Amino acid sequence: MAIAVVFTVIGIHRVIVENDIIANYWIFMVSLGALMLYRYQNRKK
Repeated sequence: MAIAVVFTVIGIHRVIVENDIIANYWIFMVSLGALMLYRYQNRKK
């Protein structure tokens, strides 16, 4: 979960600084993948 939050914050920061969401799209996808993996692992418990 922490990895998803960290990548989200980094992605938001880079979008604000660079003013380009398309160039930083991959950061949000890594964040989404980490969140999905976290939810999948907790669902099995």
